[in-house]
Amino acid sequence: MAYVIVEQPRAWWPIRFNGVTEEGEIVENEVRGRFIILDEDEFKEFEDDMMAVLVTDKPVTKKVSQLLSPFIMRILENWEHVLEDDGTKQGRSLPFDEPNLQRMLRVPNFAAAVAAACREVRKAEPVRRTGN
Repeated sequence: MAYVIVEQPRAWWPIRFNGVTEEGEIVENEVRGRFIILDEDEFKEFEDDMMAVLVTDKPVTKKVSQLLSPFIMRILENWEHVLEDDGTKQGRSLPFDEPNLQRMLRVPNFAAAVAAACREVRKAEPVRRTGN
């Protein structure tokens, strides 16, 4: 099969992260993100830019959500199944933009889940079943 070079590859991929319900049960949350698959040069630049911000001797004055959102905006361009409680049973779909991304980045485990999903989509390996 021939390989077709695409200018900017993208892929929808699950973002899974654990959370806790009000009753104290652990649940796996899942939203879908549309990832921009950076080429090797872009990914190296992305990593270098992140390291320059994260590994510094300067005091961090920004909140974590504000620090991470510009980086995640470079690799994530949309999402599905992110809802806001609007008083209805189903909730209101929350559009993807930087302020809403910053809201999600304050949710425990979400930022790490985005990073893990980005690694998975770049690795492009099939999910293997484990156990019985």
